[in-house]
Amino acid sequence: MKKVFIILSIVLLAACNPTAKLPTLQSEADIAFNQADYTKAYTLYSEYIKLAEANNVEVAKELWIKKAQSSVQIDKSSEAATIYDRLLKDDANIGLIAEYAQLLQREGQAEQELSLWNSYSDKISTPELATLKTERLVFLNAANNNNEALVKAYESKGAATVSKEAQLAYIMALEATKNETKAVKACNELLRAQPKYEAALEWKAKYYYNKAEDRYKYEMAKYNKNKNATTYAYLRRDLKKISGDFRIARDCFIQLRKIDPANQSYIKYLKNTYLRLDQNEEAAKMDRLIK
Repeated sequence: MKKVFIILSIVLLAACNPTAKLPTLQSEADIAFNQADYTKAYTLYSEYIKLAEANNVEVAKELWIKKAQSSVQIDKSSEAATIYDRLLKDDANIGLIAEYAQLLQREGQAEQELSLWNSYSDKISTPELATLKTERLVFLNAANNNNEALVKAYESKGAATVSKEAQLAYIMALEATKNETKAVKACNELLRAQPKYEAALEWKAKYYYNKAEDRYKYEMAKYNKNKNATTYAYLRRDLKKISGDFRIARDCFIQLRKIDPANQSYIKYLKNTYLRLDQNEEAAKMDRLIK
């Protein structure tokens, strides 16, 4: 009889105090979460939060995070985004921006991710987040062809160390915004650290080739309009300067062929460069390799 009374007392107490269920709900939710049963975890966390809020009980940040993470796993992305937005209003939760950004990236919401990084950019201080922020802003702006924003984001990176791919994107954005001198300097710095980085080496080779070729055609066209001893002397002087750029391009394409000997583009560029430098035998060798 006494045992029955105790059980009835517990039942009555629970009925009078609905929050008594909260510890059990949290425990069961955590177990489901740790077992990767995200559907059950989501349901239990949702029930916990609903009950807690109805009774003015504060919900711990960790439970909101786990509900968001469970939501992501069961394709309730919109609900997860709402939770992350709410949590990020507190600066102490800035680390969650990485999870939120990953969610937006997974969902293909590039504009929302870009807005997210820009909105919280000034609040990011840890090296890891600063690096991730720069990387994502570089690649997101590159996808939008927003070279000015890309350059600004990169040059605001501070001490963050970014990938060689992000550095190359910055170099290409500098070129696109007519900052060729800075682009060449940045490329040389990248190649000093990554001498076999083919994409950067190719950028440098083509940059110097196109620069020299454009100047060569310009000077030849100018001379052909007014051929005389004086203009010929000027032409020889200018072609000598242009040869310096062709030699840089040549040396880069030679390195590129060591990396990828069968690349037909490199062979053709190298042939044309040899011709401009009057290295006809070398040009003939390249010509025999063209398919």
